[in-house]
Amino acid sequence: MESVIHSALEEICSQGPNGLAIADLWPKLHSPLSSHGLPNCPNVKKALWANLISIPGLQYEARGVSYAPHDPPILSLLASEQLNVRIVAAEHLRNSFVGIYDIKASDAGVSQPQRRALERLAIARTNGITQSELAKEFGMKGNNIFYVLRNLECRGLIVRQSTIVRKKELGTEGELKNSSIVSTNMLHLYRYAKHLGSQQRLEIIKEDKGSAANENADGSILSSAGIAEECIKED
Repeated sequence: MESVIHSALEEICSQGPNGLAIADLWPKLHSPLSSHGLPNCPNVKKALWANLISIPGLQYEARGVSYAPHDPPILSLLASEQLNVRIVAAEHLRNSFVGIYDIKASDAGVSQPQRRALERLAIARTNGITQSELAKEFGMKGNNIFYVLRNLECRGLIVRQSTIVRKKELGTEGELKNSSIVSTNMLHLYRYAKHLGSQQRLEIIKEDKGSAANENADGSILSSAGIAEECIKED
């Protein structure tokens, strides 16, 4: 149960200052629960909720009202779900999650663009996001995003890895054809990076499924069922 609680805390921290609605938490815990042989049932949820509200540094918000961990309206899981409580991790927990353990003791603080990049990579988790996609999301020019990321990389907070993105499109006869090749960098928080050798790189193949798929915020392709279909492999 302890490792599942840790997974829940990671999911909450990964959402930054916006926090995570309780209704969105349970689906994210499906894999951790399954790996420990626990069902995603009401009794397990109640046990998890009782442990979560005992963790210092978690805050609870619903309908514009902030609640303390032991306020009666959120002690009950059912009442919390009816209120659609949003769980928000305190700043020190979010800092630890993205690898900033003591800003005050460091020689330089973290700028707003740097923190924004860390929080975006926290959401991406093991999927990561390409440097070109991040620059597009942030509306930043290549040089500007480079210096933001380079600073984070030098401090050991993120990992940038050379990546080739190959996009394949459906031809007139239904066959897949290469349409473009882009050289960029794949970005991960240090804790989620694939640590490759000096002669290795990442290669991403994106299949354009036309109207049957949508492009996710991190550049991966989502099918109508919401499953990422981006294929990442080591070259």
